[in-house]
Amino acid sequence: MTWEEIFNSRLLQAVLAGGFLAFGWVYNGRQNRREAKRLRDEKLRDFHRAIYAEIASYMETLGGREALEAYRDDVIAKMEADESYVPLIPRERNDEIFRALVAKISILPRVTIDPIVIYYGQVTAIEEIIQDLRGERFRALGVERRVAMYRDYISLKIQAFEDGHYALRMIAAFAEGGRDGALAEEARIAKELSSPDAVS
Repeated sequence: MTWEEIFNSRLLQAVLAGGFLAFGWVYNGRQNRREAKRLRDEKLRDFHRAIYAEIASYMETLGGREALEAYRDDVIAKMEADESYVPLIPRERNDEIFRALVAKISILPRVTIDPIVIYYGQVTAIEEIIQDLRGERFRALGVERRVAMYRDYISLKIQAFEDGHYALRMIAAFAEGGRDGALAEEARIAKELSSPDAVS
């Protein structure tokens, strides 16, 4: 068989066609994976941005531990001075974005999903105690029991502020340095919490 016959043979044509086809599959597969990763990364950034904004907004409303403690002490003083005084507790909804995105939460990395879920668990606990504080049973309680429940309510808000601060730090660290950046921030936070100066 001459070289001309080999080049003209159907076998060579089939091998060349198969080679080009295989190359196309490999190339397209790589392109598809690259595009899928880009879309996944974009969704992750958007999810983090939305959650960050929602948490930051509520934390701004809370004002911090000192502000919450001062408000608590003021309200409790009024309750103790006038046993008929029942504070007005407004309804709250601070998880609308999270609820809208919760079905896609698996897109988040573990280093940010844990603090986000812990924070929103605290927000849910606040919503539940608010229902109790707005009910007739709360109004019918003695002042000592009402004060104790109000203390619990503010304690939940203080914990939500701390959990939110932690979640924001982790989201920001992930945005800046990826998984390694978030792990480094997690280690810094653990060190801060274990230091003698940490607030208990």
